[in-house]
Amino acid sequence: MSEFVALENNSDPNIPTSSGQHLLMKDQTKIKRSLRRTTIVVNSRDRNYIKDKDSNKFRYTFRRPLTNVLSIELMNGSIPSYLFNINTGWNIFSFFENMSQYQITLTPGFYTNQTLLVELQTQLNAIPGKLNTYTLSLNPNTNIMKITTNNIASYGFLFYSGITSDTIDLNTLSILSINTPARLLGFGLTDYKSNSSGTLAAILPMDLNNFLNRIYLHLESDGRNLSRMELGSGRPDCFHIFYITPGEDYKQLDKETDHSIFESSPAPISRMVTLEISFRDEFNRLLDLNHRESTLVFEVTHLE
Repeated sequence: MSEFVALENNSDPNIPTSSGQHLLMKDQTKIKRSLRRTTIVVNSRDRNYIKDKDSNKFRYTFRRPLTNVLSIELMNGSIPSYLFNINTGWNIFSFFENMSQYQITLTPGFYTNQTLLVELQTQLNAIPGKLNTYTLSLNPNTNIMKITTNNIASYGFLFYSGITSDTIDLNTLSILSINTPARLLGFGLTDYKSNSSGTLAAILPMDLNNFLNRIYLHLESDGRNLSRMELGSGRPDCFHIFYITPGEDYKQLDKETDHSIFESSPAPISRMVTLEISFRDEFNRLLDLNHRESTLVFEVTHLE
């Protein structure tokens, strides 16, 4: 008889069926990590001003790395909401008079309907060598802008064929980016020409808050995107959308109305050292916050 007995065929209860190594190892099913919630206050003033000069995009570094992060939840805070409704990126368009074409640049700033008409009228009448004198008015019932002249030469807006135009999806005609003040002034995506009497009226009411009554918060952690809201037309997803009152200095956040939570599934984030914060418009452009600072309070749930 062999001095060895096959363990898998062993029927003798006095012969061990295991090496006993399991007695030296802890039962992994009984190891429990403690669940912890850490509240962090992300203040844009705590950024590296050499690398992140503006408060619209910056990196926040945790006091200590957090491991096995299950979720990150927006609790409250304060963000700047005083945004210029006319700003670099959509304040330039082409204008023609007679056979000449001109570039019109509106001064960045926060405008009302009336003050924007004054600005546009000023810029049109400042065209060098112009033939017409332009007068702008607003219908109080419809908020539709109208331009009248002394009717010396034909004129119009080149919102489609000019030096700048809005970007559209040629398959769906959805707007991918607003690059002119056309829609804010009440016009569409094409060119417009004065009529035989020398007047030109917009086709829609003025809409100065067309896309600037929303702030899109984007979060990344050590290269990992923490988006939780899906956006359409191929736009990058975001963590949260703040709906603001145009012209208001700051929006005070509240958990009841401004609440978002990113949950890491199916596995936790192994290590979180930094947060990349950026405030953008719906077309993923960084917002001009006029160098105002923000504070965001997050609650991070993790295992230790």
